Amino acid sequence: MLNTAEQMLSNAVCEKNVIRFCQELVRIPTVNPYSGDKAPSGESAGLAYIEDFCRRYGAEIIRIPCNDASCDRRDLLCPRGRRNEGRENVVAKFVFGSGTGPVLVLDAHVDTVAADSFAGDPFSGELKDGFIHGRGSSDDKSSVTVMMEAIRVLRENKPDGMDGTLYCCFVTEEECDGSGRGSMACIDFLPKPDAAIVLDGSYGAVRPGSSGILTVRVEVPGKSGHAAYGAKSAIEQALKLAPAFAEFKSLRPDGPGMLNWGVFQAGNHPANVPELAVLGLNLRTLPADADASQARYGIRSARLVRELFESCIAKAAAQDDFLKENPPRIIWVKDLPGEDCSGWAQEYIRFVRDCWVDTLSEEPEVAILCGWGDMTHFMRAGIPTVGIGASYPGAPHSAREKVKVSDMVNCTRATVVCVSRFLQKK
Repeated sequence: MLNTAEQMLSNAVCEKNVIRFCQELVRIPTVNPYSGDKAPSGESAGLAYIEDFCRRYGAEIIRIPCNDASCDRRDLLCPRGRRNEGRENVVAKFVFGSGTGPVLVLDAHVDTVAADSFAGDPFSGELKDGFIHGRGSSDDKSSVTVMMEAIRVLRENKPDGMDGTLYCCFVTEEECDGSGRGSMACIDFLPKPDAAIVLDGSYGAVRPGSSGILTVRVEVPGKSGHAAYGAKSAIEQALKLAPAFAEFKSLRPDGPGMLNWGVFQAGNHPANVPELAVLGLNLRTLPADADASQARYGIRSARLVRELFESCIAKAAAQDDFLKENPPRIIWVKDLPGEDCSGWAQEYIRFVRDCWVDTLSEEPEVAILCGWGDMTHFMRAGIPTVGIGASYPGAPHSAREKVKVSDMVNCTRATVVCVSRFLQKK
């Protein structure tokens, strides 16, 4: 049950503000520069909008750039040398009371995936049938909206008894192989908080962890030339690897996203025989894979899963004379291990779950995220962390991305209660 002050905060969440914030965010393109769009916007305009908003509510603003050192010190396999200028993470520091109490971090990412393939205007922010439409509406501008409205409610209502510090991290580099470099940079720069909430994911769940993700590029050779004179199509050679993918899936736990073949690039004209085919795949991993790698190699990764994939490719290639002599080249792009803090942060997970139930009178699902999220970096740093979100199931990254207004309102109400309870004087 909510007490009187908490009920007041919950009631102060304004649907009109939620709609306005989300629409304004969607209408400001924040497409990750590495999205694959022909002319990606970058995130600078969206970050400036958020920074201005937070300043109006008395925030101390800190700009924290991403850097490769964050990946290096964690022994993470991920892309290096990405552009950082104009993409610095915005961290808004809010002090309540004397500021000597608990420290809590809220984290949400600003960057989005590509918009060129969106069905319609990706930046319309159209409100229709209770949904806001546009690229990033669910992933993750719904959560940025939640954080902004939570800030407004907490600063305008000044609840009694709060005495602590709230850091609101608006980060880049979650999407498009960014590997969570924004959140990593914030963790490295800020004082270690007592707990964190990463706002990302579908509505109606409290996530105590997430799956991991492997991204791999497979280059399959062919032999260019005239089709009538012994050339070898790289496309045909690539298709001969299909049994490798089937075998890999059969040897891994069943579930959605365990292998996603997302890229197949080859050729330039029907009259030509392509010399190279490029395959791009995402492989979902589990916290147990990181545990197994830790036990075998002393590092948390999905190295054993990588070895299995390489073995399956080699086995399939050995069945073809051409591929045996010209083996496919495997390039690992990133390895972000899954994490689960259920074993050591049970009290905090229960706390967030209770806040959700008390506020919304509904039981959330408590299970790890079926996908990778920035929350893993907080958990790896020993910070009790959960993920909650307002995105609409199945909408993120889709050509018709949308978010339900009522889900954003309810997620904001639960977030406000979580923050106010956590930052109470102990």
